[in-house]
Amino acid sequence: MACTGSFCTLLEGLTSPYLWNVLLAVLPIWLFGAVTGYLLPRPKWASEKPLSWTTFFVNTSGLRKFFLAWHGFLILREVWYKITDPGTFRRFCKAVVLWVCGQGWHFDFPSADQPGVPAGFANNTVADKDNWYVTEKDLAFFQYHGEGSGALQGAGPWELLMEKDITNTLKYTSWRRVLPNGKTEYKSITICPDASAEEFIDLYFDDDNRPNWDNMIIQKEVLEHGDFSQRQQVVRWMRRFPFSFISDREYVIARRFFRQGDSLYGITKAVDHPRASREGPVVRVDVYYSMWRSRAVACPWGSGKPAVETTLLHHEQLKIPENLARFAVKHGMWGFVRKMASNVEEFVRKRRARGVAPTAADPLAYGAGYAPNPPMTASQSTSSLTSMGSLSSSITDASSDAGTEGNSGLPRNNKKLKGLAAFVLASTVAMIVHRNAPTGGSETRSRLSTKGPARRYRGRFSDSGRFSDPTSN
Repeated sequence: MACTGSFCTLLEGLTSPYLWNVLLAVLPIWLFGAVTGYLLPRPKWASEKPLSWTTFFVNTSGLRKFFLAWHGFLILREVWYKITDPGTFRRFCKAVVLWVCGQGWHFDFPSADQPGVPAGFANNTVADKDNWYVTEKDLAFFQYHGEGSGALQGAGPWELLMEKDITNTLKYTSWRRVLPNGKTEYKSITICPDASAEEFIDLYFDDDNRPNWDNMIIQKEVLEHGDFSQRQQVVRWMRRFPFSFISDREYVIARRFFRQGDSLYGITKAVDHPRASREGPVVRVDVYYSMWRSRAVACPWGSGKPAVETTLLHHEQLKIPENLARFAVKHGMWGFVRKMASNVEEFVRKRRARGVAPTAADPLAYGAGYAPNPPMTASQSTSSLTSMGSLSSSITDASSDAGTEGNSGLPRNNKKLKGLAAFVLASTVAMIVHRNAPTGGSETRSRLSTKGPARRYRGRFSDSGRFSDPTSN
């Protein structure tokens, strides 16, 4: 009989490789710390009488128990983070409170293989037809979260963020919601007059033209070309934000477009690439996706010409406190969109001046003329955004919530620091356990000094050499 339900989902998580990786990482550190603490000498105060309750947190057994319990809690917390979705404990506590209040039990563990994604969603996606970095699973992710309801367990509702309308130029509406891991996802609908979906795809994918409306781009390069008919590319950007609390950021992005009916879909997401080393002080944005659907709609201002409607779903983790990230997006969003819209008319005019029809593909679009050049040693990633949630929940949460750019920009160093901290804590606990262990050595020496054979030495020798014992009288 097949195992189903929340218990089986939890069982799958407990038997996942993540748990064994944690145990294998903790065990040698713990053993080394225990042996080190056992071999170190024990101070004299460890053999004295237990101190009073006023000095409980100095050298009593209560301190040993406290540190042991705290260290065990830290290990269990790391295991919990590895096998569950971020926010699970908070939702569990909320479910317990509601149950105690008599409102029933309402809690399910999220999927172990696809954290943060509704159960059954992955089974409805289309199977991969190639091994490019962006696949149809990523398209299905956008169609569910961007076009569909995007229901996500533990996520907040969509909140209206902005609504703007510039007659015959731009109509813009945006929303945001808080994801289960506390990060923010954005969605917007933009309508521009006298433009087509094909022209908007070219606008978004043209890195040569992008600095004309995105002045945050300070450096760009194409790392890999794929199938030009699908506009497959891996690019690297360096962006400089207009806020002093955000340093320069590096993006390594794979992108591709899909056509379904009259709609064009542009899918971009952050990937690892062998031609993009992580050396240098610039912070890389590891969690990023920006995807949209463009289609022709009637002009909302009654011009009689078709307009293009673009639905965008966007999420990135800048590795700064989330409140600062929301502030940056909220105060920079409208200026960014307005500048983009002002460039649409010029870009469309130049494209049409080359004899390219509004709904036709541009043979001279960005990336034309380059043959596919995959790296020789690259193992092409087919991971979709549905599986990328585990990365954002297990790594980026710890780094971005740290609140400092220095630590967040060096995820590998963070792992080393965490390992060193675990070693120091384990060694400290082991030393406290060994040094405070009860022993009978001092008590035995005390008894030998007051009774038994020691009495024969309590006398002294006189000047004549004779021995006198004062207890013999």
